[in-house]
Amino acid sequence: MSDKKALVALAKEPSIQESVTKVFDLMGGVTNMIKAGTTVFLKPNAGHAAPADTSVCTNPEVVRAVIREVKKANPKSIVIAEAAAIGCDTMECYEVSGIADVAREEGVELYDIKADKDLINVAVRGYRSNLHHVKLPRRLMEADHLINLPILKAHASMVFSCALKNIKGVVQDAVHLQMHQQNLTMAMMDVWSVSRADINIVDAIRPASGYSPHTPVPIDVGCILGSTDPVAVDLIACDLVGIDAEAVDYFRVAAETGLGITERDKIDVVGAKVEDCYKKMWVPYIGDMSTRWPEYKVLCDGACSSCQALLAINMETLKAIGDYERRSDFVVVAGGKNAIPDDVDDKKLVLHGNCTRKYLKNHPNAIHIEGCPPSEPLLYMSISNGELVHGKDGQMSEYIRPRMAADQPVWRQYVEEQAKKFYGQQG
Repeated sequence: MSDKKALVALAKEPSIQESVTKVFDLMGGVTNMIKAGTTVFLKPNAGHAAPADTSVCTNPEVVRAVIREVKKANPKSIVIAEAAAIGCDTMECYEVSGIADVAREEGVELYDIKADKDLINVAVRGYRSNLHHVKLPRRLMEADHLINLPILKAHASMVFSCALKNIKGVVQDAVHLQMHQQNLTMAMMDVWSVSRADINIVDAIRPASGYSPHTPVPIDVGCILGSTDPVAVDLIACDLVGIDAEAVDYFRVAAETGLGITERDKIDVVGAKVEDCYKKMWVPYIGDMSTRWPEYKVLCDGACSSCQALLAINMETLKAIGDYERRSDFVVVAGGKNAIPDDVDDKKLVLHGNCTRKYLKNHPNAIHIEGCPPSEPLLYMSISNGELVHGKDGQMSEYIRPRMAADQPVWRQYVEEQAKKFYGQQG
């Protein structure tokens, strides 16, 4: 067993700038981490077009603070880089999130990874997912430094999102889609292996709790974390807001791949103390999903944390839009260790995820939703419609996103009511 240790800096200062500066200082100082005359790429989370106060994207003031800190090292250039989610326009996301205003005010470039045609087909040596090669922008690969700037938030397809998941935003749509087709968690690790960030600065000023990323409930924590180790910083971020890391599969995968430190006794937290900054965050993606919806038969033996999280958001969405009781005769299956009764009506059997494909042998007409994990809203829409909603062939932009927008008002009201219950119990 390796004796290697990781350092995670934690700061809660009166201002965002002071916290960011403190974190860099605790890590050794920005001038010791960034070489003068170099090109520095900053990778925020700006995957969706949402205002700063929603906590969907990295706080633009955190981006500003990092820019100003990096300028102390006299870099040749600073570039903000992002590839927005499938179906989303990166430049629109920059504008709506407030990051574009910061870039203009600070004199740095905004770069849309999705628009770049100059790509390098990078070999993923020792790949563990379906990504034996990844097409990445030449500019990104030739940058001298890459600073990862995630926001801490609950996430429907990964339980939570922070440093590890944020690097998924360096790939274009074709690779993004490919990552979901087999094993997203392992694909994330493979992308990290060829585009590792030098530094991770985590925005935990107002983390997004609840049914994030699309319906977040921000809470005030007021912290910035930093580390060169993405696994260690994610683990301490979980501790900061009470997320059970044992319930998040990608820490196990990260340990298997050796991407970073997963043992707390090998992580030195410097600066502020976790217990002094702690605030419990509502993350409804964790727990026993087999009994949460007694009106339905939900079989989820062997389901990963990602598919269990998707069960949570989709089943609760059915409640919000008024389709829950109407479709309660459906059987929902996630995971590869289930025994499905032979007398189940295939037309009312929903198989969620690639690992349920094997059940098609005995239930060839079942509704099978592909993906590992599948895209977030496919389950509730398939149950609601009584037929497969697959997200392919333009369906994402032509049907799924418009429907999500139409369902959003009642869903938002439902989530806010659930949040009041949770935080009311927390006092």
